[in-house]
Amino acid sequence: MERFSTLPAELRQLIWEFAVPGRVVEIGEPCDPDILPEEDLRQSWILNRKYPVIAHVCWESRQIALASFKLPTGASVAPDCMTDARWWWKSTDIIHFNAPEIITDAQRHRLEDDLLDLIKVPILCKKVSISADVVHPFLRFRRRPDIPKSLVWEVLCALKTCIISLHTVCIRATNEQARELGLFGNGDEPAQLIDPFDTAAIERFRKLWMNTKQEVSSVKFFSTIETGRFSFRVDRWLAEMSADYIDFKWTNPPFPTPGPQAITEELRRYPLQRHDPNTRQYLVDMPTLELRIMFRLCPPAVVDSVIT
Repeated sequence: MERFSTLPAELRQLIWEFAVPGRVVEIGEPCDPDILPEEDLRQSWILNRKYPVIAHVCWESRQIALASFKLPTGASVAPDCMTDARWWWKSTDIIHFNAPEIITDAQRHRLEDDLLDLIKVPILCKKVSISADVVHPFLRFRRRPDIPKSLVWEVLCALKTCIISLHTVCIRATNEQARELGLFGNGDEPAQLIDPFDTAAIERFRKLWMNTKQEVSSVKFFSTIETGRFSFRVDRWLAEMSADYIDFKWTNPPFPTPGPQAITEELRRYPLQRHDPNTRQYLVDMPTLELRIMFRLCPPAVVDSVIT
């Protein structure tokens, strides 16, 4: 640290900026009772909103960290836009729209406005991510929030490329346990969006989960992620999404032959029909969907001592 302080100020600034973690900045609280109890999931969400560790190292690092929370020069966001401006980081971040639990009409209208605001995100950060439960649930037993599908597709088509978080996997572990495997940004990036077909990355998260084994809701995911069942479910989900897109996009004739209704019926029955030339002519302008699994670092469960 003594030698570091003798470096030129410009070089120290570059080093501190490099050390600022790339966060998944969340819009709205996650609501996923099938994954974790509400209070535990909230604690995980709060972890993702804390200032990074480098904000507490020294005055110089704190200034760099706090500056990273500010809006880029020349950009502006309406006062009621989505979230506190300090959570708009620079281009290292992903803005993620959580699947909400809608209770009132007022909440639904606000969430619809927040969803439309995602169209503005690419000028402020790297990418946009939306929970699959908002768009089209990946797991059949899940229910979509009461947000019009047409609005969701309007946003997706405007973005052209969007990350879709298919599923959430929670791992109860300490920062030290995550640091041993170099995961979750050494605990400073507690939400990670990972390609489900990146077997090396998935295996590292599996190892952390195996080291703790506190979260039983993750058992099914780790037992099926590398099987044909998971691949089939992804193919089926993509086919259903393609059918939804055709329903949204192709509403007025003239239509190619065969017509859109025949195509969507085939897609919903036979997922591999998505690769057929007759289907592809309807999907030329469909937005690119980058599929991801969200891994969350959650505080370890408190185990009560039992007197026997």
